[in-house]
Amino acid sequence: MKKWSALIKCIVFLCIFVLLFVYVQELLRDKWAEGEYNVTTKVRGFYEEEENTLDVVFIGSSQMYADMAPAVLFHEYGITSYDFCANEQPMWISYYYIKEALKRQTPKVIVLDVFTVYGEDYEEEGVTHINLDDLPMSFNKIAAICNSVPVGMRYSFFFPLAKYHNTWTNFYEGKAELAFYHERDPYRGYSPFVFAADYEEGAKAEVVNQMESEPIPERAETWLRKIIALCEEENIPLVLIKTPNGNAERQKLYNSVSALAEETGTPFLNMNVLLDGQAHVNVLQAEKISLLMGEYLIANYEFEDKRENPEYASWAEDAELFYRQKAKCRLISAQTFEEYVSLLADDDYIVCISAKNSGGQPFSTEDIALLNDSLQLRCKLDENAQGTYCAVIDGGIVVYETEIENQKTLTESDEFTLEASGLNIWVASPGALPDRSAYIQINGTDFSLDCDGLNIAVYDKVLGELFEMSVLDLNQGMNPVRK
Repeated sequence: MKKWSALIKCIVFLCIFVLLFVYVQELLRDKWAEGEYNVTTKVRGFYEEEENTLDVVFIGSSQMYADMAPAVLFHEYGITSYDFCANEQPMWISYYYIKEALKRQTPKVIVLDVFTVYGEDYEEEGVTHINLDDLPMSFNKIAAICNSVPVGMRYSFFFPLAKYHNTWTNFYEGKAELAFYHERDPYRGYSPFVFAADYEEGAKAEVVNQMESEPIPERAETWLRKIIALCEEENIPLVLIKTPNGNAERQKLYNSVSALAEETGTPFLNMNVLLDGQAHVNVLQAEKISLLMGEYLIANYEFEDKRENPEYASWAEDAELFYRQKAKCRLISAQTFEEYVSLLADDDYIVCISAKNSGGQPFSTEDIALLNDSLQLRCKLDENAQGTYCAVIDGGIVVYETEIENQKTLTESDEFTLEASGLNIWVASPGALPDRSAYIQINGTDFSLDCDGLNIAVYDKVLGELFEMSVLDLNQGMNPVRK
């Protein structure tokens, strides 16, 4: 009896030890859940999608998750999709991502990004950790580790504590919250890159005219052929794709991919010769890429349009986030007074305005008329060269507008209803203050550039963020200047 009791105690101790070991290991492991390169959010979010609900699964590197927006495919075509991707993902890891995806989904099409066909050897250890750490342990992950990591380095992939045991020195609360993160990603693996950029209407001439070919490295070609064979075995159509990166030198490799695709009878959509691009395009260009992808998919495959299906109502709600990012990108990209002011008239914005004019140059009557017409204001700065004026617009409704008199704090009063956004706003212009400065304070922080012209701060109520600080500069033709 004592032997059985000792055995049970040993088993209980071992179980507790293993559980604590796994917990501490996961607690200390690096996570990638912030900013555009939030692979933890993307990969773990894939497992939160309902089984067998995805029409298309996109596989590949960050160039895929920066360029392909599932929200656009759903909004425009009713196609459900997910960017099941990670940074610099080599072909031999993409193979296992496809196998992983097929455990939970039966997509009508798999689309593979061929950016990393340059791979001829194991990727750097850090890149491989980013690709593999967030996959749940399984025979598939074990095979991925064995084929992606040199023998002498595999231990840290099976026992991450060996790599991350020192990370307790920079431990933070968010890391604990992410240790067992299981939340749906509303962007479905996509990353919105919001920055101003000028893209040409089509692909660059040097890319289109690149006729030379560069052989695909043997290791990458071997795994690309394995992927093609895997999809044939699973009877799932495979489309190879290269999102546009504007790289004429890399186009040599894609020319070789084109030859391999023709040999194996695999469709290859080489967007690099169709659209302008870069490593990671902004939201506006990603929409064009996604639309092109959608046109290709509906022209070659059959899909049920799920937009009117109540079971997919959350997809329509989540798609709104992409279009808020698009609006944000358009506003920060606007270069003229006329375009900028027209974009401020958005029902999901809170716009704060504080005028300043230390130089005495008058605001033009035409500019003020356009401002008033676009934003339903009653500004009279054309009659007041000193430029004392403030306004707050909430969802297209002017909730505060003043010249010199009645400067006040906007709070949760009957007069101002901004409590839904959780904002306490105070605006003031030089005529009301002894220091002659323009202020736009939101929750105690000043967001005014305090320059001559119309100082602007813009808050997006859907995204829940203040993303724009600018001045419509009197000294630069009232064109927007940003911090």
